[in-house]
Amino acid sequence: MMNFQDVVDELADTLGRSVLIGDPHYRLIAASAQGAETDVVRSTGLLQRGAPAAHRMYLDSLSLGDSHQPVTVSLDQLGGRERLAVPVRDTRSHLATLWLITGDLPPLRGADYAAIEAAVSITRDLLAGTSADREPGTTDDVMGRMLSADPEERRHAFDEAVARRRLERGEGTIVYAVDVSDSVPLLDRLALARRLTTTKTTSMAYIGERHDLMLFVGRALDAEESEAALRREAQARSIGVNAIGTAHHSRLAVDLAEATEQAAMAAGIVFAVPQLGGIADIAALGPWSMLASIVGDRAQLAIFSPAAHLLCSEGDETQRTTIEAYLDGACHVSDVCETLHIHRATLYYRLERMPAVVKEALDDGVTRSALHMCLKLERLWQATGRI
Repeated sequence: MMNFQDVVDELADTLGRSVLIGDPHYRLIAASAQGAETDVVRSTGLLQRGAPAAHRMYLDSLSLGDSHQPVTVSLDQLGGRERLAVPVRDTRSHLATLWLITGDLPPLRGADYAAIEAAVSITRDLLAGTSADREPGTTDDVMGRMLSADPEERRHAFDEAVARRRLERGEGTIVYAVDVSDSVPLLDRLALARRLTTTKTTSMAYIGERHDLMLFVGRALDAEESEAALRREAQARSIGVNAIGTAHHSRLAVDLAEATEQAAMAAGIVFAVPQLGGIADIAALGPWSMLASIVGDRAQLAIFSPAAHLLCSEGDETQRTTIEAYLDGACHVSDVCETLHIHRATLYYRLERMPAVVKEALDDGVTRSALHMCLKLERLWQATGRI
């Protein structure tokens, strides 16, 4: 969980300028390292406890506590540079102000404002003491309760989203589980989430994080546009997307819990299996889902398919690759040769020299299928570090 110091430090890194959070009386809550853009106002403690009375009086005259939007504040008369004052509010009151120097600095971009909004959201949650204290009844509040630990709260949130026509029951609602690079700070992830939630090019709504994955929900009809928007916005922020798993809501389910777990499983499989192309729906991963549920234990592999166990533990890599490609290509010689970039005589030669247990497996339909699946199982175990 981030604290106030984390918020100002990460935002300062993102914006390339110092950041402060002050309470409604201009007392300091947290401040990033002082950058080169500092001025006399900051150095004399404008936002620190015991700020000069003249400073407080001037800022009070601007009625910043009543503002619901960022306000540009001129500090010329105090000998300081222009600031952007961003209010942090709950449903009842002004909780704090996030301060940024803007005078004589490059203008803030859209991505910067998304990061600022994320910082405001985290600051509000920290001041409220819990991220659950969103404004009751708002879209953020409803979506934020989709992953609640309380089943009744999850169900009510989903019912409300359906009633507002944000979502629908059944296949028309899709959950996205997005695996991004481990090095991406929380503030940057939240900025990406807020951008995707507010842009008109996608119906995606951010619902939180589970299993180190960013989770969104949206309309299935918009899935292609939403994926494109996700990749575009992530690229614009230099955020690497490792994998995207999706799952559709079941009409029989009362909330999104099942679809969320399925999307997370899909993302894990996609990450482990590069040939899936970086994105897949759980419905298209039937065999892989079955394999993912098997505990990583090579002793099991010897029981499921002695031929696969031999190829994985004792056979050489050429034998294993040849058999895997042969089965992937449904034993069509021309397709397999094209995949392996070898002549058909070479393929026949390799098959002829396979161990007897492998040849026997290839001659029986069920045993051949078990061999194929177990070779994939071994790959999946290796990719996910389970063996």
